[in-house]
Amino acid sequence: MEIPLYFEKLSMYERREEPCMAALPFAEGELKQASALTMMDGDVPIPTQCEVTSLWPDGSVKWLLAHFLADLPANQGKSFNALAGRPTVSPKQSAVVSVDGGSCLIDTGAVRCELNGPGQIGVFRSICSPNGLMLNQVSGPAIQDRDNMAYTCEIGSEGWEIVENGPIRVVVQAKGKHLGTTAKDKRWFDYVVRIYAYAGKPWLRLDYQIINREAEEEQTINGLELSIGEPSQGRTPADVETALGKSNYATTIKRGTATDKLTHLITVEELKYQGNEHTPETMYGTFFGDWYHPEVGGFSVTMYQAQQNFPKQLDVSGEGVTAGIIPQGTSLVMIQGMAKTHRLYIHLRSPNEDLEAVNIRSLQFQLPDRPVLAAEVYERAGVIEPLQVPHKQGDVERMLVYLADYRAKAYGILHWGDAPDRAYSDQGRGLGEWVWTNNEYDLPHSMMHMYARKGERRFLDYLLVAAEHWMDVDICHHSDNPLRYQGQIPHSARHVTDNPAVCHEWVEGLLDYYHVTGERRALEAAIGVGENVLRILQTPRFQEPGGYHARESGWALRSLGALYVETGEDKWLVPADRIVDQLEAWMDKFGTWMSPYTDHTVVRVPFMISVAANSLMRYYRIRPQERIKNMVVQAMEDMLEHCYKKDEEMFYYKELPSLVLLGTANPILLEALSYAFEFTGDDKFLHAGKVSFRTLCRRIERQIVAVGSKEISGDALILWQGLGPKFFAQYYYPLFFYYRTASRAGIEV
Repeated sequence: MEIPLYFEKLSMYERREEPCMAALPFAEGELKQASALTMMDGDVPIPTQCEVTSLWPDGSVKWLLAHFLADLPANQGKSFNALAGRPTVSPKQSAVVSVDGGSCLIDTGAVRCELNGPGQIGVFRSICSPNGLMLNQVSGPAIQDRDNMAYTCEIGSEGWEIVENGPIRVVVQAKGKHLGTTAKDKRWFDYVVRIYAYAGKPWLRLDYQIINREAEEEQTINGLELSIGEPSQGRTPADVETALGKSNYATTIKRGTATDKLTHLITVEELKYQGNEHTPETMYGTFFGDWYHPEVGGFSVTMYQAQQNFPKQLDVSGEGVTAGIIPQGTSLVMIQGMAKTHRLYIHLRSPNEDLEAVNIRSLQFQLPDRPVLAAEVYERAGVIEPLQVPHKQGDVERMLVYLADYRAKAYGILHWGDAPDRAYSDQGRGLGEWVWTNNEYDLPHSMMHMYARKGERRFLDYLLVAAEHWMDVDICHHSDNPLRYQGQIPHSARHVTDNPAVCHEWVEGLLDYYHVTGERRALEAAIGVGENVLRILQTPRFQEPGGYHARESGWALRSLGALYVETGEDKWLVPADRIVDQLEAWMDKFGTWMSPYTDHTVVRVPFMISVAANSLMRYYRIRPQERIKNMVVQAMEDMLEHCYKKDEEMFYYKELPSLVLLGTANPILLEALSYAFEFTGDDKFLHAGKVSFRTLCRRIERQIVAVGSKEISGDALILWQGLGPKFFAQYYYPLFFYYRTASRAGIEV
């Protein structure tokens, strides 16, 4: 069997043996082992490195991450095929890695990198090129506290771990804390550092995550820097050439000599008044500093998505390049449990490589080539919800695309990948501050579905950016409170001022991120969220059915089911089955899933009932049970009888005289109606949703703002454009699935 991949036209320059990556899904039983797959360029096998990220219950491969070296033409697209049953070939120059005593050595053939060992200060001992360039004056990363005391990365006692072992790509990781420069016994702020290197390539990728595990409620950071220099070693310093480039369209490059200091600080004011028409998750511009000597070449440092993660600063001089990851003098406040990952690329430049080539490679770091797969590949493999619509309606397709593209967004170190919610904020939930969405309803998973269905690159980029923010900021990495630790924090001021609740914890988007990137921290984050859900479900409130809202156990069931599918571990099934038991007893008691509201009422809430029905249906697909089918149908029959206003052809908000309002029905009920139709074949369920569907579509269309406004709010720049991110996550799949189900039933909506 084979899987076709397609690279869309990107660069006007040819890329030879470009390191590329593709996440490949397989149906159960199709691929028995990863080593039996290679990437094909026409009839020619090319070097491929495979990593299994998920297995089917029979042990066959479900998701495979393939790294390969692709020849990509200038100004053209190109197709490849992943072919099973044929062994791969080796690259001309493999990337190799070794660990000895906790120290690490990486050699790609174009760069040789020695990494410090346990107890040593700084990440890099040296970075060398075959041309004689020796970077052994690498300092940091070093972090400064609110009193401007400096602490430098100290490699932890376990040293370096090999995460990927080549031959196309090697990845290593180390953990530790920062050691005080003057107070040698004081350590501050945890970190995780990952180094990525590629076969035959003269560059390294550095991912540096800082984690606030300090005892106090919050910490203030006044700087985080990495400095790289090259000693003259008898060469004429006057021959040194320097450059600093930044762009959002064409790159503006400042040039200097050994005696010049080039510097640029990306600020909120600069971004507010700077025009940019790119989809920023895919591309904004680039930001790099370069040092060069004609005898040995040079090096450049590119800060990935610097504008989006402002403030960022570069200083370039004859002594080297300093990357202001958090520029000195910038005060960044991080609440306990927060983390933030920063990415840099270090590119070694040969003596005959001109500055324009450095600029092109820097832009390539910002906008790498990524292949797409056809929707049929995902559908055939059965790794995601249904994708195909038999009779597409252009106006509905446009509306779903608008919903994905035109959302409020925010720039800033702690805010990129998220945005505030106006409604929550206007309700006063933030006590005068913006309430951040925090990936409510799992935006990354909806984007994964959109990407698989449409095959358009930017939807994958939306997933990546949102999930990276989620893993860093929205999940609690440290707390003495077990009900907070590892949990996803709900929408709140400053992102994390609330506490986890099982009705606001999701995992599917994290698992999607893991499959498409291979980054194990995403799998670990998803499992951590699940562990938090288990702990909350053990609290007294969740021991009796009917004492909580149906959406709470419903969302918990969805996450537990997804983790069981991913890991195959029964520990997720036991509490999931208990939730099904409780929902059954709850329905037997009330006839449906009533929710406690005031102290003297229990009421029907169509939104919450639908959450329970939808999660039960997802669990039914994992473990089919007749009682689940009966509960879903009964809940929807009851909703049609008691919650549907026939004259207005719409569902109400909540079953209480003060809340029987029209037009506020949550789109999630459309998904639940579709499941009732799927079980019964009775199209009354679909017809009952038609007015709600069209009302929601019109609401979305009214909110489309192709060019919005910008607002500075504290350390964030907010881009107001259309609805907030919550709405895509909340609306997309229910609208799509209802639309798909109606299309299959021959009903035009």
